[in-house]
Amino acid sequence: MTNPKQPFTNARLMAVQAYYAKALSGESWDQVISRFLMEEIGGSVLQGEKEEVVVLEPADKSLFAHLTQYVRDNEKDLEKMIESAFSEKIKKDKLEPTFKGVLLMGTAEFFVNPDLDTPIIINEYVDIARSFYNGAEVKIVNAVLDKLAQVVRA
Repeated sequence: MTNPKQPFTNARLMAVQAYYAKALSGESWDQVISRFLMEEIGGSVLQGEKEEVVVLEPADKSLFAHLTQYVRDNEKDLEKMIESAFSEKIKKDKLEPTFKGVLLMGTAEFFVNPDLDTPIIINEYVDIARSFYNGAEVKIVNAVLDKLAQVVRA
């Protein structure tokens, strides 16, 4: 039995992957978004110690497009918001692309999906962070998104 939420979860994960792809490739947002929507890239993850490729169920292309286009159009403002949510102990200028992508897409979703409950959005991105990290990053994603949600959705 398939999970009815899975296409949305996969869209969020693919949006994070798109940010990572853009950061590493130097391609424009429009190029990366197009390549993901045409399924040239994305749609799979590496899993386990042997890093086996696992193909994902199809993602909700509408949510993917809304998230990535919102970040494309508002990246600088979103980055400022995220920086303001960090404590002074964290080196904001040294965020690696996957971690930054999780935070950007999670923050963007507060705007893109205004009717979706805040805890659902935060939990989705905490779970995505958990798929990449098992340290402090997961707690930081939770704390930053929680702090930003209080500002954005006040």
